[in-house]
Amino acid sequence: MEETGVVVKTDKNFATVKVERKSECKECGMCLFPKNADYIEFNADNSVGAKVGDEVMIRTSESGKILGALLVFLVPLLLIGVAAVIALTLIKKEIYVLILSLSFIAVWFAILGLIDKKLKNVKGFSSEILHIVGSEKEIKDGNKEHNE
Repeated sequence: MEETGVVVKTDKNFATVKVERKSECKECGMCLFPKNADYIEFNADNSVGAKVGDEVMIRTSESGKILGALLVFLVPLLLIGVAAVIALTLIKKEIYVLILSLSFIAVWFAILGLIDKKLKNVKGFSSEILHIVGSEKEIKDGNKEHNE
């Protein structure tokens, strides 16, 4: 998905880009906007050298979305299954399915919080800035498309 936003912070090769919610986004829910939020901030690869205040075009990574969905939804389901097998075969009391499931999920989300901090700055898992809106490079590329 490609979207425009404004750079609000830069850090080495990455930039934090603020993207405003569009009116057509209210019913969709695909872009992970919190329900009442007016904007969302993305960490994006800043290979174009955008500076704070620049309006930029960003592309979100499809592989990152899929991996994120697997880590947030599939792994906890697998952990519940493991907890059920352990509780019912070794301990043989059903209440421990709940206790182990909640324990495994709590530990997993703590680990996921640490993984997220590392992955958000890895190329391929974060969004990338395609170009600065209104820059000379964008204007030249646009002229090439119109001439062809």
